[in-house]
Amino acid sequence: MLIKTKAITLKSTPFKDRSKILQVLTDDLGIISIIVKSLSKKNLNMISFCSPFTISELVLKKNRSDIYSLRDLSLIDANIYLRKNLKYLNAASFMIKAILDSHIFQKKDFNLFLLLKSYLKKISINPDAMHLSFLLKLLSNEGFLHLKTKCSNCEKDALSLLNGESLCLDHSNNFAIKFDIESFKKIFVLCFSKSFALLKDIEIPKSLKEKVNILFQDLV
Repeated sequence: MLIKTKAITLKSTPFKDRSKILQVLTDDLGIISIIVKSLSKKNLNMISFCSPFTISELVLKKNRSDIYSLRDLSLIDANIYLRKNLKYLNAASFMIKAILDSHIFQKKDFNLFLLLKSYLKKISINPDAMHLSFLLKLLSNEGFLHLKTKCSNCEKDALSLLNGESLCLDHSNNFAIKFDIESFKKIFVLCFSKSFALLKDIEIPKSLKEKVNILFQDLV
């Protein structure tokens, strides 16, 4: 049976002679593996498809194993601009790594497909802010992060995060990730903003970037 789907290439691994196994995020099948055979430099569409960040429309055949076979493809967007700027490339690479680290194979998630697609297109707005915003939205959407303005244990203002819960400093401990007031406000903007325009001018200090990355690693 042939299956038609849209996909974003996440990872490419060489396999035997002129073949590769790709991990892609699809709009209706989740993350799946696809084997691509008989690669040739003359087939530019196929080469582009095997590159991370490429968005394609695919025709696949389901094999007995969990690996699909590619029968046909049409490129939608190779997102070439990401490879022309190191900051864009790094931010996009971190987003893909976050998906591979946090999501279950073949778990269907159409919203994740749309989220990654839109963030890849808009990375140039503010690469650091887009990267952190993507991580926080992943955590929130998956139920790992419960971001609130008030402490989960009382009515005081929250300024720390522990095991995904928002806590005031009184209910915090040495294992919690603590923020100053300004940084905690930025966390909310990054996590809940529905407009990329809100991320354009937000400054991301090194300390905030480090704390959000630690938070992501702790929760996934």
